[in-house]
Amino acid sequence: MITTRFSKISATVAGLVAAIFVGVANVSADNKTEYNVPISTIHPTQAAVGKAQIASKISTYVENGALTKDYYNDFNDDNGYTNGLYSLNGVSQTDKTTYKTNSIQSVIPDAKLTNDSTAKVPVIKGPGGTLYATDGHHGSTTYEFIKQQYNLGFDTINVEVIADYSSLSMADFYKKLIDNNQVLPMAFNVKTGEYQSFSLDRLPTHMYANEFVNDPFRSLAYFWRKSAIDKDNVTANFAEFYLGMFLTSTGEFKGLSFESQDDYLTAFNKGNAILQKLINGDTTYTALFNKVLTIPYGVTPSMLGIQSTFDDTKIAAQRQKLTDALAFLTNTPALATSNTTLFDLNTEQLTKQVATFKSLSASDYTKDSYQKVNDLITKANELISNNGSQTDLDSLTSQIEQALRNLVKVPTTEILDTTQFEQQVTRFNKLTATQYDSTHYQSIKNAIAEIQALITNHGTQNELNTKVESLQAKIDALKPVSSVKTATNTSPKHNHKQHLELPRTMVKQPIIISPVMIALVLMASVSFSYKRFKLF
Repeated sequence: MITTRFSKISATVAGLVAAIFVGVANVSADNKTEYNVPISTIHPTQAAVGKAQIASKISTYVENGALTKDYYNDFNDDNGYTNGLYSLNGVSQTDKTTYKTNSIQSVIPDAKLTNDSTAKVPVIKGPGGTLYATDGHHGSTTYEFIKQQYNLGFDTINVEVIADYSSLSMADFYKKLIDNNQVLPMAFNVKTGEYQSFSLDRLPTHMYANEFVNDPFRSLAYFWRKSAIDKDNVTANFAEFYLGMFLTSTGEFKGLSFESQDDYLTAFNKGNAILQKLINGDTTYTALFNKVLTIPYGVTPSMLGIQSTFDDTKIAAQRQKLTDALAFLTNTPALATSNTTLFDLNTEQLTKQVATFKSLSASDYTKDSYQKVNDLITKANELISNNGSQTDLDSLTSQIEQALRNLVKVPTTEILDTTQFEQQVTRFNKLTATQYDSTHYQSIKNAIAEIQALITNHGTQNELNTKVESLQAKIDALKPVSSVKTATNTSPKHNHKQHLELPRTMVKQPIIISPVMIALVLMASVSFSYKRFKLF
């Protein structure tokens, strides 16, 4: 088992959602072995299988509507009863007849694994007690398919619990699997011809053939056995997928769509040739293997079961085996149907940025800054069309968002009509600040300053008109504050002193007696004397 960290692809676990779990029922436990577990309740830890390999197995398992001894041999082996060996009441037993004709677990319900045997389906307990298989995907999927498609065989299997992470959250659970290399968050994308990462929440939830992506290299690894690969020496989890990553990195398989038998057979020949050179110490392929697998993941050729010598005498038989498998696959649409949504990209954020860009007018911005956004959007659309990775799309979306913020406006030479603005300013200047609410009054001053800045910075007429309309509305809404109330008209207390007070105009003024006034006084005096005289 590899313990090297998946450092390059661990970021794909960001933003994972919890899966829907199906509980395992009617399962007895014997130490770490759980017996008769429904295959449909076991979750995969890889998103792809080799459909041609499964087709090859099914073609040898089912003949004339019945199961062959090959089926029972493999099924009993995968249950842990290798060569018919089992334990009953603590005593080892052997039943070669049942081994080749039926399920030992079915015929002998109390059969247990011996101390030196294990089930071939290792599982990990995840959140909620759900079981996740780290191996045995092809066998389990094959048995489940045969049961569903032909109503033959068995859809339960013994499993070996190798770890218990049931107490973890889903996010921590996936991280744990990544850290321990117990999950493969990469799969072959036939449209791009490369292995790409995907979000682990898109892992299949059943061992159903149609929920898996088809990986032709996973199938071909099965047919390169004996010539280049010894399956009994494989020690790496997901070894065949690692092999596919190395082979595709050579660039030798570009242009193969794997929609025809010819593409598979071409790839079969190319793979044998490359592996032969690798085995023989070709420096180019040795260096490439180190770069692609050994340095980043710690994987060596021997861990993938690559033989020390290449045996070309095995090629012809394996090629024929592949040909027969492809013929069966072509004639079994239910098996050939694959998951088509694994690499679908989340374009929600990109769509928002594109909508923002489309709302802008190119004439308002410099050509270079506007074109940069346009080019990035084109690149993102191409990535989506070519089924690129979510990581690459997220990176492009961030670049688009930044480029939108960096758009440079074209300086305008438009002569602005400021008549309405000037009228409002004149109108405002006639007002006395102390007569109005200071906050509202200041907001109008701020609006005037903002409009003046717009004019200085060569804003557009539309922008100016909009702001002037807002300014006018603010001035219209400006109301004087309430005046101080005058005193009530009540009679004041009588004050004698006020009768003695003279107006200022009469205080300390020089006494001026005109001649006329003297004459009048004299006349009045004579008249008074005359009247007095007559009386007497």
